[in-house]
Amino acid sequence: MNCRVLIASLCSAGALVLAGCGREQPLNVLLFTFDTTRADFIGCYGKDSARTPHLDQLAAEGFLFEHAYASNPVTQAAHSTILTGVYPMVHGVRDNTFFHLPDVRQTLAELLRDAGYATGAAVGGFPLTKEFGTAQGFDFYDDNLTAASSDFRGRLAQRRFDTWYDERPAGHVNDAILPWLRQPRSQPFFAWLHYWDPHEPHIALPPYNQLFAHDPYQGEIAYADQSLGAILRELEELGELDRTVIVMTADHGEGRHEHREVTHAFLAYDTTIHVPLIVLVPKWEGGRRLAERVGTVDIVPTILDLLGLEGPTELQGRSLVGLMAGGNDSGSVQNRRPYYSESMSPRLSHGIGELRALFLGPWKYVHGPRPELFNLADDPQELKDLSATHPEERQRMESALQSFLDAHASPDAADAAYEASEETRRRLAALGYLSTGTEDGQTVTEALRGDGEAPQDRVGDINLQNRLRRELGGRQFRQAERTARRLMELSPQNPFYRASLAAALVGLEKLAEAAQVVDDTEDISEASLEQFLRVAAAVFDSGEQQTGLELAQRLVSVSETAGGQLALGRMLRETGENAAFEAAIGRALELDSKHRGARLELTRYLLEAGELKRAEGELQQLLEEYPVDLEGHLAYARVLRADSREEQALERLERVLRLAPGACDAHLERVTALVELGRRPNAVVALEQMQERCRNREIRVEAADVLASADPEDRL
Repeated sequence: MNCRVLIASLCSAGALVLAGCGREQPLNVLLFTFDTTRADFIGCYGKDSARTPHLDQLAAEGFLFEHAYASNPVTQAAHSTILTGVYPMVHGVRDNTFFHLPDVRQTLAELLRDAGYATGAAVGGFPLTKEFGTAQGFDFYDDNLTAASSDFRGRLAQRRFDTWYDERPAGHVNDAILPWLRQPRSQPFFAWLHYWDPHEPHIALPPYNQLFAHDPYQGEIAYADQSLGAILRELEELGELDRTVIVMTADHGEGRHEHREVTHAFLAYDTTIHVPLIVLVPKWEGGRRLAERVGTVDIVPTILDLLGLEGPTELQGRSLVGLMAGGNDSGSVQNRRPYYSESMSPRLSHGIGELRALFLGPWKYVHGPRPELFNLADDPQELKDLSATHPEERQRMESALQSFLDAHASPDAADAAYEASEETRRRLAALGYLSTGTEDGQTVTEALRGDGEAPQDRVGDINLQNRLRRELGGRQFRQAERTARRLMELSPQNPFYRASLAAALVGLEKLAEAAQVVDDTEDISEASLEQFLRVAAAVFDSGEQQTGLELAQRLVSVSETAGGQLALGRMLRETGENAAFEAAIGRALELDSKHRGARLELTRYLLEAGELKRAEGELQQLLEEYPVDLEGHLAYARVLRADSREEQALERLERVLRLAPGACDAHLERVTALVELGRRPNAVVALEQMQERCRNREIRVEAADVLASADPEDRL
């Protein structure tokens, strides 16, 4: 029902006027998406131990949908549905890594921008960075997840890719969006905030790490709720809250060991696709719980209807305004409108079978190598598969599922296929995706497939893979070796398992065994190459330089990547083969012109060689691609100092320290530069700041010595 039609009926019935319809000042829209958040872990959805006061208040004042379903249990695909109002067989995004939301798909941001809205977003996890197309329509889109970080000594260090690091906490997401929200404007705004925190690994921030020491997952949801509350308070102070539609949902849930699934992205049970959906509309009498089944595919048409805007004909979701305004809620999930969900990651990222699910009335049918049928009215936890005892119902649901695919598919979906960069593949592998790969690539046809192994039967392998990542990330190398060998019993030549075993052996300093694992590996994939190159580097660093170099050369000859050329180049530089080093780094940048590590390595080499103009040119190009790269700015400051441009170097160092107040190397450079400029009082202040913020005592002592050397009588 369109808003303009609805308002007439509401007014004639003496009901509350729909906020936003017919007003001179249109409503704002604020969309929150929590990553990996199960509905039943929120207080207003029945979790007694939850600490979600802000979500509970939104539900008390707005509308809570008890049975809302995601279209896919992975971040990128699920958000593509949330932002477009169409199913995966139309927007084409079926998994992480291999897909990019096509430009032909209209996002909510594009629709609202065309209607005169300012559009801004800040996201917390790598699968939603601009590279994957979700930034379409946003005037402002902050996806800076920090390209560099400090190591345990406080030195700036390149980010590692062997664990879940490509994220930022919800508080940092707020920090990114708040300056944009505070801008004075005459137009309404649409803002989207994505909180990654509930995603594994579950490490709650204070004080929730103490309050939920028994369950960090709950602590992460509580922290995200607190962050949401901070945005609402800000809007209230800005005078915008009482004219802002607020929508909160999640991209998907989390298995939490139910149905043997620890995390998500694999199975299609309600544990990972039943999500919260709460909508607050200013001036509406809310506090209603709606039992009729809905989907995240309904979010876009609902928002457009609330704003009185026409949606594109391609929308496949429905507006929920009628239900919210007091229309016919069936009072149960047994409504006759079908909803669809899928899990393609088992096949696309792991090479086994795929799953497609259809909800219709009380029934849920999951098609795959081992189909399942559930009556959710009698069995909401999906514990009793009825496919064998109800063959006619199973056949009916299977036919309905194929008819749904036929009616909803679009040939344009193929445009979403995407060849991810080497770095992107590494990052998503570190996030828990792309663990093994598949020969079938991005190929998806809208036909029901029953080939491959049943994901339900292989979920234990995925749990072991996730455990292996946690063990490696936590430097639990003995446990990681055992887990990797256990996985290799299932698939001896799996490149991910073999690379992980090699990493564990390196951690245990069993370098000869690690090198043998590399030599015995038949298929060296891109996903395993980086780990194998670390074996070569460890052998090289142990003193066996020639052995390590030869191993790296063999690896690079098998699978040429920018990262491989960089690793080889570092070894060549250390052995004094400068021409070969330059050739390797040049080749790395040919393969990936945006490769941060290769350009930084080249810059260091040029600085040492005194080729300052070339070094500055490389850094300018690096910082064009990565404008807040701390190590890039620090390297630039060193080049400027080497070129006797101390004032400019100081400006650059101040920028680094604003971004990373604890960056010890930058503090040392600043003290040294001030001493060389003869500004002892400023150097003293800089050293005092360093003593407060830098955790590395060795570097603090070095800085004190630099200052003392300028005036031996004033030694600190």
